[in-house]
Amino acid sequence: MYYNTEHLQLLKSAEGKTLEKVAYHFWVNKANPQDIFSFVEYIEFFFTNNTKLILQKAEEISEMILPLATLDIALLNHQLQVEFNGSLQYQTRDASKTDAWKHLINHEIDDVLIEEDEGLFIAEAIIIGSHTHQTIIRLENDGLEAEEYILD
Repeated sequence: MYYNTEHLQLLKSAEGKTLEKVAYHFWVNKANPQDIFSFVEYIEFFFTNNTKLILQKAEEISEMILPLATLDIALLNHQLQVEFNGSLQYQTRDASKTDAWKHLINHEIDDVLIEEDEGLFIAEAIIIGSHTHQTIIRLENDGLEAEEYILD
């Protein structure tokens, strides 16, 4: 799957902004209490200028990382709990101090890098970075995964 112009503009809108906080929104299946299953479905970036960027692992479109401008996780969580009688829900955790993000917090985002293939931009991995550190976000099993990215 490839990004369209709107997706690219949304991703690139993070450049030049200072990252204040990163939140992971986990999709959690508690139907079997002995085997709780979860994965990161959304990564939400908060910038010091009060704007946000959200990345979603979107399956309904295709296997891709989908950028979003807004997210109402409380509404989504309510809908999920009502529809599945509380066995499914979203749980939010601050990821700002994790190894993937701690070096980018309070730093300006210089680049949002996306792999290009013959003029099309592939929607399977994104590198977000400052002048000193980078983090890669990629599709992993059922959700999104982020880790510090070391340039060779």
